[in-house]
Amino acid sequence: MDDEFKLQVKADLENLSIIADFTTESASKLGLNEKSAFQLQLAVDEAASNIILHGYTHRTGPIQLTICKENNNIIIMIEDRGEPFNPLKVDKPDLGAPLEERSPGGLGIHFLKTMTDSVHYQFKDGKNILTLVKTLD
Repeated sequence: MDDEFKLQVKADLENLSIIADFTTESASKLGLNEKSAFQLQLAVDEAASNIILHGYTHRTGPIQLTICKENNNIIIMIEDRGEPFNPLKVDKPDLGAPLEERSPGGLGIHFLKTMTDSVHYQFKDGKNILTLVKTLD
């Protein structure tokens, strides 16, 4: 592992801009180009928003981000102690269906998957751990 950057903030919508700045600045320092860093930031923003709005339903807690470079990949781990939720088990939305026939939700997770090269999830030691991987160009 080369350089590693860490951030921990309270799961609050007010902290989304801090998370966004941290993500783009760290990814850029690790060699990700501007377009890919922006895509990663959008994916992290979606994940963090979901944690804030849905993960900590009756309380609040921390969101921890760790960004590092391994070989030719930028890896970001997003950890929280909210309700267990595996975004990889959400059905892919039917983008071809008429709007009135689509079920609500699911587009953000679809977006998260398309903005990164791979997504992994585990629930371990009382924590959701979402790992996003973006390959360097």
